[in-house]
Amino acid sequence: VSTQSTGSSGINAEYGEFQTFQHYFKQINLRAKMTSEDIANLNAIQDPNTLAALQDKLGQMNIKRADSDTLDLPVAIRKRVNAIKNIQLQTTKLEAELYKEVHKLEIEYAKKYAPLYQRRMQIVNGEVEPSESECVMPGEEENSTPQDNREESMKGIPGFWLTIFKNTEILSEMCMPHDEPILEALQDIQVSFPENTMGFVLEFIFSENEYFEDRRLTKTYEMKSEPDDFDPVAFDGPEIVGSTGCTINWKKGKNVTEKVVKKKQRMRGAKGQTRIIQKTIKENSFFNFFAPPQMPAEDDMVDEELEALLTTDFEIGQYIRERIIPKAVWYFTNEVTDIESDLDDVDSEDDASSTSDYDDDLEQNENIVANETVTDVQKEECKQQ
Repeated sequence: VSTQSTGSSGINAEYGEFQTFQHYFKQINLRAKMTSEDIANLNAIQDPNTLAALQDKLGQMNIKRADSDTLDLPVAIRKRVNAIKNIQLQTTKLEAELYKEVHKLEIEYAKKYAPLYQRRMQIVNGEVEPSESECVMPGEEENSTPQDNREESMKGIPGFWLTIFKNTEILSEMCMPHDEPILEALQDIQVSFPENTMGFVLEFIFSENEYFEDRRLTKTYEMKSEPDDFDPVAFDGPEIVGSTGCTINWKKGKNVTEKVVKKKQRMRGAKGQTRIIQKTIKENSFFNFFAPPQMPAEDDMVDEELEALLTTDFEIGQYIRERIIPKAVWYFTNEVTDIESDLDDVDSEDDASSTSDYDDDLEQNENIVANETVTDVQKEECKQQ
């Protein structure tokens, strides 16, 4: 599942490295801007049929391939075409090395960002109080902010990350009402980069809460940047190898990713008799993000539905990594999302219809994640019959 667009080739030596790096980061940001239709589809992350339609909107590039032997060219020209194909293969390998160097640069700058993000987390959670000079924006004068004593008892910035989720269409579509009390306890989202392999790790840090025992939830994305000598056309930059979530240790009765539904069922051998059974089915929740679809074994084929699921999962992780974490305060103040909303060109009514259709389908979900149970009263009725 390709995730990045390739850098431009043929750039002059003086500006080549700069422009290619600039293109790489620009592509990440462009890919992170998703239309309203894409956002509505995120709500259907477990629905392969919906996500199959989303696949075409996530920047996948289809290339019509033709072997040199099938082209209507003289033998001598076909040989020359093969020669420049080999040159292209060498270029592609250099391009793959470029992405690896970019990853090393990300690791280096992540260390520089770390103390700034740490300071942000401390202020958000009320661990420290910023100095007066820190509170003055460029162009303002100290003590120019109007005094308001009503909230002096409050510490930090309450609901900082929950507000970001609500202000960001992609995340708000994933976040259900039953998720909000949990996200109130979200203290920080961090990203780290493994030094020995490409990829990144998202870490969600929570305060103690009534929903699960964990204080940290992680999502790991593995990537590679290795062109295939026998299929070099397929290389389109770093590609996803897989993603791994984590087990959430839910407290009893607090798992928001499941719900119990009751259903009538005909009893075998008892004409016209029915009983009520309970099924535990998957519930729509942001916390399904930590249970991503699994990448098949290397020898197995990846069908279009699974490819769409994997791509969408990666796009969400990339969005959090490239936009939410570094620009969190702009999403909190809603200064970024206003710009993104202007870029959306899909009718909001269609989005609402898509989401509603998915919610209706969810009610019919037969994906049982726990054994069927019959209440004690119903068991007693069966015995009497």
